[in-house]
Amino acid sequence: FRTELREWLAANIPDELRPEKAALLPESERITRLRAWQAKLAEARWVGITWPREYGGRGASIAEQIVYVEEMARAEAPEIVGSLGLGIVGPPILAFGTEEQKQRFARRILSAADLWCCGFSEPGAGSDLASLRTKALLDGDDFIVTGQKAWTTIAHHADWCMIFCRTDPESTRRNGVSCLLVDMKSPGITVRPLRQINGQAEFNEIFFEDTRVPRANLLGELHKGWPIVTAALQNERGILYVVEMQILLAKSRDLLIRFARARGAHRDPIKRQALADIYLGVETFRHTCRRTLDKLLRMGMPGPEASIIKLHWTELTQAMPRIGMSILGPEGQLYDTPKPGEQRVRPDQWLQLGFLMSPAASIASGTSEIMRSIVATQVLGLPRQ
Repeated sequence: FRTELREWLAANIPDELRPEKAALLPESERITRLRAWQAKLAEARWVGITWPREYGGRGASIAEQIVYVEEMARAEAPEIVGSLGLGIVGPPILAFGTEEQKQRFARRILSAADLWCCGFSEPGAGSDLASLRTKALLDGDDFIVTGQKAWTTIAHHADWCMIFCRTDPESTRRNGVSCLLVDMKSPGITVRPLRQINGQAEFNEIFFEDTRVPRANLLGELHKGWPIVTAALQNERGILYVVEMQILLAKSRDLLIRFARARGAHRDPIKRQALADIYLGVETFRHTCRRTLDKLLRMGMPGPEASIIKLHWTELTQAMPRIGMSILGPEGQLYDTPKPGEQRVRPDQWLQLGFLMSPAASIASGTSEIMRSIVATQVLGLPRQ
């Protein structure tokens, strides 16, 4: 399996789409070319490999999935532009969807013919998702959706959105929540990109104003969508998450150390100690991931221990660019955009961007406070009060 995948990647990866080069492409061009790359992967069944063969996958094992992630990282393969559909939307459709929904959506998710976003957070329901207020009321064969979603990744490019909304107006908290699959071209939808300090707009607000969604697009049971919420969030911290995080952190660490040596920072005893701490931190993280992967292979789910990985990842993700900025010194305060003719993102640009984005690591995929609460109550068995 490993040899077959390695040979296919060597023969098919377009060099201009490797991550450090693709980052320099204009956003719309990058998305278009990455969709074509994912379609090529899907045609060869090298995406969504654990999905059943009848829906476009390979029916691969978890062990083969681990090999897959390792080889994709080793080959510096282009990113999967449809990763939200592949990792968060697709598995619940396969688990809770009707046969018609599986046939309609699965292969188009794999090929990136459809890009998906996820309507979780709202202005008043982020970490406490059960406080969501977006409503979807039945009117004949349609739901009428009214409300707002916030911090929605890639919504400005998405064709579809999996949203969680309150279909029972008398319900509270986790009761009365349903999952709808919404065509982003439906009338009544407005997407507003949120421009970040670095000029990018990765996140968006979505406004639903009396948007009609066919009842056939209800995923799972009416008013009983919370198990889908749980499944989607568990997939977000599943096997891909565990394997990718240790690979990406190790690559980032090695890049940071090479950058420090090139700048002569390794001769400074304080910076050298900070780099040594990072090196050991990543190795500790790797062994923690191995324990979680062992549980995944035995039980099929990562369990609450995945919160330990999220916490450790957050600390390392924030520490590395912070050290890098200390090496750059005053120069690091000047954000230097790529110059014409540059073929890849330079290490100093990578460190600056990482420093700008790193505070969000404490919030993304669950705040650090929530992760600590999960570790305390579900791993250590401590009382909630």
